[in-house]
Amino acid sequence: MKVYQDIHKAYKGVLNDVYFNYDSKASPRGLPIREKTDYVFRVMNPVAEAIVTADAERNAKIASYTQKETDLYDSCTNKVEDFARASKFWEKIANPDGTINSAYGFLIWKKKSHGHAYYEDTLNNNGEYLDNGLVDKLDEYRRTPWDWCVHALKADKDTRQAILRFSLPEHFWIGNKDMVCTLHGNFSIRDDKLNFSVVMRSNDLVLGLAYDLPWFVSLMDKMLEDLKTTYPELTKGHYTHVVHNMHIYEKDSATVLKMLGET
Repeated sequence: MKVYQDIHKAYKGVLNDVYFNYDSKASPRGLPIREKTDYVFRVMNPVAEAIVTADAERNAKIASYTQKETDLYDSCTNKVEDFARASKFWEKIANPDGTINSAYGFLIWKKKSHGHAYYEDTLNNNGEYLDNGLVDKLDEYRRTPWDWCVHALKADKDTRQAILRFSLPEHFWIGNKDMVCTLHGNFSIRDDKLNFSVVMRSNDLVLGLAYDLPWFVSLMDKMLEDLKTTYPELTKGHYTHVVHNMHIYEKDSATVLKMLGET
């Protein structure tokens, strides 16, 4: 596992590694890439700030879109019209109903995708399933992925169950153009430090990781805030990134070399 002190060194290190030391070349959907599989790196002192590379012009674009994407996620919208104001790209992968699957804020803070009404109602009533207007009170037994993580961490400081789900079964439909790249995150508390890991199925280094990394780190800050009354001594730990396929598109080679200061 590659270990870095900050997200900027991490980004440039991974960029260099995948471009020059790739495992293989492939062409998904006919688009040539350099790739490394099952790739892992860790950041020891993660700070949520825009990535800085050796290319000042690129840095300005990264900073601008990082802020736009952060605002979109924090708004919890999943409407393509909102995402398209940041980039027209989103219009190409929208669902037929005008929604975006990869609306990360919506997925973790607004969509109540977790819980089991029957089991929880039964447990809460000493083994008796009451079914007294359950449809009307379904929300009482459903929670967002973020709510689940907060619950799990507060219930057990040493828990291994604080899983933050992004990818959902409903995303796996034939014809879907927006297959969510992030599978899940995992919060853990060890030695009074909050650590966070993210697992992704696929990650584009140029148009993905540059924006993903600061936002994922920002989730650590938000979780610390939600846990501060329960664990006032808690501080930020390390961030770990796991990707099944980390890649660079060949069409972005010139951009990559500029960010690495190679041209």
